[in-house]
Amino acid sequence: MLARGQNTANAPATISATAPATTPSTPTAPTTAATATTATENKAEEETAAPEAIKPRNTPAVVYVVPIHGEISTPQLYILRRALKEAIENNADAVVLDMDTLGGEMSVMIDMMDALARFPGHTFTYVDDKALSAGSFIATATNDIYFKPGSATIGAAAAVSSEGTDIDSTMRLKLNSYMEAKVRGMTAGKRYRADVQRAMMDSDFEFKIGDTVLKPKGELLTLTGEEACKTYGSPPEKLLGAGLAPDLGAMLAQVYGSGGFVMKSFELTWSEQLAKWINEVAPILMGAGILLIMIEFKAPGFGLPGIAGICLLVIVLAGQYVAGLSGYEPAILFVLGLVCLALELLVFTGSVFCGVLGIVCFFGSFIWAMTDVWPGQRFGGVTSQALAQPVLNLIFALLIAGVGFALAGRFLPKTRFYGRLVNQTAVPRDSVVSTSGGAVATGATELPEPGTRGVAVTDLRPLGEIEIAGGRFQARAVHTQINRGAAVVVVGHKDFALAVENVES
Repeated sequence: MLARGQNTANAPATISATAPATTPSTPTAPTTAATATTATENKAEEETAAPEAIKPRNTPAVVYVVPIHGEISTPQLYILRRALKEAIENNADAVVLDMDTLGGEMSVMIDMMDALARFPGHTFTYVDDKALSAGSFIATATNDIYFKPGSATIGAAAAVSSEGTDIDSTMRLKLNSYMEAKVRGMTAGKRYRADVQRAMMDSDFEFKIGDTVLKPKGELLTLTGEEACKTYGSPPEKLLGAGLAPDLGAMLAQVYGSGGFVMKSFELTWSEQLAKWINEVAPILMGAGILLIMIEFKAPGFGLPGIAGICLLVIVLAGQYVAGLSGYEPAILFVLGLVCLALELLVFTGSVFCGVLGIVCFFGSFIWAMTDVWPGQRFGGVTSQALAQPVLNLIFALLIAGVGFALAGRFLPKTRFYGRLVNQTAVPRDSVVSTSGGAVATGATELPEPGTRGVAVTDLRPLGEIEIAGGRFQARAVHTQINRGAAVVVVGHKDFALAVENVES
């Protein structure tokens, strides 16, 4: 699949925790006010930590829990996007990110932030241990952040290259400017959150609240859970965190009350890892699948090429489903397209309607599967930007299939396998049809030479089958349609079939 979200540097940018960091708990700096939280204050904060947006309810809240563990990478995006769409479809009340990460890919991070913004319910992050670098940005994109007391940290979010080295200063300025604007847009109503995130990524930014310096210039901000939940200003407001909780269940109990919620947990499995690989090579798999189906339609009967082609295309559709891009609907459209194409070739030969409808359904299913459509969003409302990548992937796949078919048409006839494709020994061996031309032994893989005569056993409009010496062959009428029972003569080999003419003409 063509890459998305890459910057113009030599290597993709990541959000890393390797840069020098500072925390408001440094005893020699005028930042000790950030840690002057007593045990009594912490307890009071935990007891009143429930977000104001969450109102008392009569039924248990439905909460989806998504693990964000380890490196921020494509599989985490897939499982988050799939969980969010399922949560929307099932009218879930909240989604919680169970987070423990050192950071990862910037492009994936931005996609995850955008996905969270689409969820109409409440979003939480529970920092079990670390929400560093890219993890801090993703946490900032949720409505409320909770921390495990005594061990949780968040911050250190400077952008570096994928190798962990510094990036060009101009590129750093561009990335910082973009991310600062993005965070401001996603944190409206949170007095300190945008500045806290800026202090985590911009070493040149001095972060002050009143006369208290929380981060001097030249360093990056990293906060403990207790520091993130400290209140500042008038009226007082918590710096970043909504509260402290020893575990995720205790956090939800603070918000919804004991027994006031039902959790559905997702697990990151091998399928997300496999889907990442599938989607990276999706155009190649599609092209190979389309090529094999084209060869199958040119050959008599139904065999290995058709089965292999359909399997490759099903794998592509499955990859889009696991990636959270599509549901079951594109697969249904795909099957409908195959049915229409089969009807065109086998039943309503020559009827343009079935063929066109089949092609539209067939290719439309892949456009649909690769487009990020959310529940409740009309397909007509999908932006051209969202459609651009799927369309490019399909064009690339068609180019692969077209080139492959041209090469197969040129070189395959020189092999014995070509004879097996064209020759169909469906006629009983004792059913020999007399013809005025040469004969080929039933079951042979060599093709009849030009001048060999046979009989049309189906209508050729223009494709059909002919019989020569007890063997059936896929054939194509060269000039005009040929009716069943007419005598034909072989004039050549073309497109995985014998080229034939009506003897009378």
